[in-house]
Amino acid sequence: MRWLGSLSLKGAIVLGMALGILLPVLVVGPVLALDTYQRELDARITSLLKQYGNMLAQSMSTPIWHVDQPAAESFVNSLMSNPDVIRVRVEDASLGPFIFVEKPVPPGGELVQEVRPVLRDGATIGRVTIEMTTTHVQKQFMGKLVTAAVALLMQVLISFGFLFLLFEHRLMRPLRQLLGDAKRLSSGELTAPVAVMRRDEIGALAEGLDTMRENLNEQISHVRDLNATLEQRVSERTQSLNTANQELVGAMTALKTAHDEIQRSERLAALGALVAGVAHELNTPIGNCVTVASTLHDITMQFAQTSTTGITRTALTTFVDSTQHASELLTRNLNVAVELIRSFKQVAVDRTRAQRREFQLDAMVAETLLILSPSFKRSHHTIQVGVPTGITMTSYPGQLGQILTNLINNAVLHGFVEDRPGVIHIRARLLSPESIELVVADDGVGVPEGNLRRIFDPFFTTRLGQGGSGLGLNIVYNLMKDVLGGTVQVESTLGSGTQFILVMPRVARDHED
Repeated sequence: MRWLGSLSLKGAIVLGMALGILLPVLVVGPVLALDTYQRELDARITSLLKQYGNMLAQSMSTPIWHVDQPAAESFVNSLMSNPDVIRVRVEDASLGPFIFVEKPVPPGGELVQEVRPVLRDGATIGRVTIEMTTTHVQKQFMGKLVTAAVALLMQVLISFGFLFLLFEHRLMRPLRQLLGDAKRLSSGELTAPVAVMRRDEIGALAEGLDTMRENLNEQISHVRDLNATLEQRVSERTQSLNTANQELVGAMTALKTAHDEIQRSERLAALGALVAGVAHELNTPIGNCVTVASTLHDITMQFAQTSTTGITRTALTTFVDSTQHASELLTRNLNVAVELIRSFKQVAVDRTRAQRREFQLDAMVAETLLILSPSFKRSHHTIQVGVPTGITMTSYPGQLGQILTNLINNAVLHGFVEDRPGVIHIRARLLSPESIELVVADDGVGVPEGNLRRIFDPFFTTRLGQGGSGLGLNIVYNLMKDVLGGTVQVESTLGSGTQFILVMPRVARDHED
C-alpha cells in the first residue's frame, strides 16, 4: 500500500471516485444478476416442467389404456413444439415403451427432468418422462445481461465524467492557480494580487495567501528603506566598534589581571585554611604540654627551695608523684601532637615512598588488624572479617593498609558513641577478573544525610577537639583515587550504621614519581 502515499491529490481523488462508483456495481451487480437468472429459470423451466408433467400424465391415461398411439403422439408433438422440450418418453406398464420423441440437444445449458406415473382408477398403468434444456434461457439471459451491463457501464462513465469535470473545475483548477501564485510570490513578484477569489475554502486560502503577499510587500519595503541608510549606519557603527574594541582590549587585560589575582588569592586562602586547621588542631595538645611543663617547672622550683632546708620523705614522695603525673601528661599530649602531625603530613603523601608489589588481600587485612589489635583490647568493639583467600593483588599494600586503618578508626571514633559495643564488618569480593570490591561497614549511629556530601572534605569533622581532625576520610579518598586508582562511596542511614564501598583494580597503575 506504499504506492497510495505517492499519489498526487488529483490521482487520489480520482481513484476514490472510481472505487466508490465501481465497487458497489461489482458487488451488488452479480447478486442482482444471479437473482434475476434464478427467477427466469423458475418461470420458464422449473414451473413449466411441472405443468407439462402433470398434463402429460393425465392425458396419457386413455391412450395407454386403449393402446391409441396416434392420439398420444398428437399430444406429445404439441409439447415438442416448445423449443425448451428436448425429450418425451411414454411407457406402458405392461407393454414397455409406448412413445419416445426427442430433439437434438443444443450445446450448453443443463437438462432438467420430470417423471410422473400414469394412473387409471387408482392403478399405475404407465409412466411419462419429460426433459427440458436451460440453453435458450441462458442465452436470452446473457443477452439481457450484456445489454444491462453496457447500459450500467454507460451510466457509470457518465457519472464519473460528470464528477471528474466538477472536481476539475471546482478544485484542481483553483489549486493550480494558487500553486502558480505561490511560485510567483516565492520568486519575489509581490505586486500582482492572488487571482483566485471565491466564497469557499479555496477562496479563504487565496485570501490568506494574498494577505501574506501584502505583509511581505510591506516588510520588503521596510527593509529597502532600512538598507538605504545602511552604509551610513555601518560607518557609524564601525567607528563605535573601534572605540569599543579598544575599551574591550583594556577590559580583557584588566580581567586577566584580576583573574590571576583571584587565583593567587584562592591559593592563599586555601593555604590559610590549611594553616588555620593545623594550628587549631595542634593548639590543644601543645597548649596542654605548655601548661604541664609550666606546672612541672613550678614544682621543680618549689622542690629546689624546699631542699635547701632539708628534704622530708613526704616532700620527696609528693615531688616524685607530681613529676611522674606531669611526665605522663606530657607524653600523652606529645603523642597526640605527633599523631596529628603525621596525619597532616599524610594529606600530601609522598608517592616516591609507595612500593608496588604483589600480595594476598586476606594476608594484608590480617596484618593490618594485628597492628590495630592492642587498641581494641581495651574496647568492647569487635571486627568480623569476610575476605576470601586467593585474591591476589599487585598494588600498594602500605597505602591500602592506611585506608583500612583510617576507616576502622573513623568507625570507632564517630560510629560508636557512649562506649556502646559495636561490630565492624570487613568483606571483599571479586567484581571481575580486573577489579575488587572491599567493604568496611559498622552498625553504629550512622551519618546524617546533610553530612554525606561533605564527609570526604578536608578538616570536616563532627568531633572537632574531641579526637577528630577531619583528615582521616580525606586521606582515604586521596589515596584510593590518586594512588590505588579506585573509587570510594559511602552509604548510611541514621540508626542503621555506615558502610564504605571501595572499588579498585587488582593491578594498580605504576607511579613513576
